[in-house]
Amino acid sequence: MITNEDLLTVQRKAKTLKALVIGDAMLDIYINGIVERLSPEAPVPVLTHLNTETKAGGAANVALNLASWGCDTSIIGLTGEDEQAERLRSILNENNIATYFFAVPFRPTTQKTRVVAASHHLLRIDEESSEYLSGEVEERAQKFIEDHLDQNRPDLIILQDYNKGFLTERIISAIIEFGRNHNVFIAVDPKEKNFMSFTGANLFKPNLREASLAANKTLELEDLAGLTAGWSDKMDFSTVAITLGSQGIFLQKGDDTLHIVPSREIDVVDVCGAGDAVICGLALAQVSGLSLYKTGHLANLAGAYVCSHSGVVTIKPTELSDWI
Repeated sequence: MITNEDLLTVQRKAKTLKALVIGDAMLDIYINGIVERLSPEAPVPVLTHLNTETKAGGAANVALNLASWGCDTSIIGLTGEDEQAERLRSILNENNIATYFFAVPFRPTTQKTRVVAASHHLLRIDEESSEYLSGEVEERAQKFIEDHLDQNRPDLIILQDYNKGFLTERIISAIIEFGRNHNVFIAVDPKEKNFMSFTGANLFKPNLREASLAANKTLELEDLAGLTAGWSDKMDFSTVAITLGSQGIFLQKGDDTLHIVPSREIDVVDVCGAGDAVICGLALAQVSGLSLYKTGHLANLAGAYVCSHSGVVTIKPTELSDWI
């Protein structure tokens, strides 16, 4: 099991790190209310509006989690030249996160609006473009990232991919090459597209659904040891972690494989943002020198913490000690 001293070890290490998140930053809007009747106009619920919350989501939420652990955190994200980008920048800057947005005219900043009643999602509205960067714009984005890496030299990079068009194969390769050349720890949270493009990353963390899509089969627990070992050999990963939802996490590193089940049962309120907290916990545990076993337990703890709250929340390490 993980101990309070392990948490302190991770916090102490985090406070020495320059951490950079590169990926698909989003703005999350929550329209909260109560539902007490159906509309007479159509068989749909009528929401009595109580309040509206604006939060940082996607890669931006990963940055918030790293900052919460104590890292000196910055983010490179793709946005439009719009009000949503400025609102997102404001949220991050208020949390002492440096923002380096690559803005593309006429492209919307990704915004997800959720209509929620009593912690139940009634509707989600997505405003976004998933068109991948290409040509001269992709070249400019790559140079934008490479210039930042040369000037700021992070210790830890998390690539947070939601397939919104920023992390192209070319940009992914350039980032990982920089990491390998400068001994930067690179953690990856992939999605379906470009799944096999992260060769050379230190940590690779898909969930079970994403892993199953990549393997072209419905994976069972007994399939994971061989699958992850094969990925590590083929793509030169140090560690592969497959999240399993309520069943915990499967970890592979070298000849070691572990299935770490959650140490406590929780009432799942909302899974939004759990993966963001888990990738941060995994990366910081590895960088801090925790064993594979303790790394898995910290990841489960982080995921459970987020799932027990409504909406996207960030980890509060001081509260995690109460969960051990």
